[in-house]
Amino acid sequence: MDDSTGLRNSTSRGVPGTPVDGGPASPIPQSARVKVRLRFAKRDRLCWISHHDLLRCLERLLRRARIPIAQTQGFNPRPRLSFALALALGIEGRREVVDMDLEHFVTPEDFLDLLRRNSPEGLEWLEAVTLAPSTPPPEAIEAHYSLAVAPERWPAARDALDLFLAAPAWLHTRERPGHVRSFDLRSCLVRGDFTESGLLCFVLKVERDGSARPEEIVAALGLADLTLGGGRIVRDDIVLRDRSKIAADRPREIAAPGFLVPPSPTAPALAQGETGLDPVQSVFIGYST
Repeated sequence: MDDSTGLRNSTSRGVPGTPVDGGPASPIPQSARVKVRLRFAKRDRLCWISHHDLLRCLERLLRRARIPIAQTQGFNPRPRLSFALALALGIEGRREVVDMDLEHFVTPEDFLDLLRRNSPEGLEWLEAVTLAPSTPPPEAIEAHYSLAVAPERWPAARDALDLFLAAPAWLHTRERPGHVRSFDLRSCLVRGDFTESGLLCFVLKVERDGSARPEEIVAALGLADLTLGGGRIVRDDIVLRDRSKIAADRPREIAAPGFLVPPSPTAPALAQGETGLDPVQSVFIGYST
């Protein structure tokens, strides 16, 4: 364990990036990098910072924690981060998704511990899984939202939702300076319902050519005043396109190049719905020495 970083680093001569005979570290080849997919929550006052400000916050966090994050190339390098879906201002996220490329392996436990110890209040790191380095960026296909509705509004809100769901189409016009767009808001809603406690829950499609905003669904149901009065829309989950593979059911460490990492026999298997990915037993990260 390196006391200065809190990370487990390999000291094998065959692992790139480590000093040999006291000499300088060799350059880390692209094939030596590993990828981690994280689930995190953005709560409380942090829901009022923009996605751009969240990126700046993560940059400072990664530097402070001395996490070996890979950098983009070019004149102004940035950490290699890929978010599944940006979170709009004022919306609380409870299971957001971000991929991080690392220069070398780190155990998920150490990685989460470093993030948690250096994160501001409201930024919570929930889980981390290893991915093959060639895994494409996360792609969201559905987003789950909820909004608390006051009891006196339940009958009217339920009627409005029933009317919306029964409609074959619901034309909505989105206006921005110099641009007006009309589209069918109903086709964007996968499903919607009220819980027994009066929580409005709905699922929106996420499409590459544009998607409905949760506040547009809330407004169509006549509940826009709730958010203006202090109510908060919550994004409870993001469903990802199932096109990647997890390195292990509950991986215990990220593989060093050229080593096979078996799953922990005592770790509980991840349910497929928990990550939106197909679990596999192990992954071999190839590297030729």
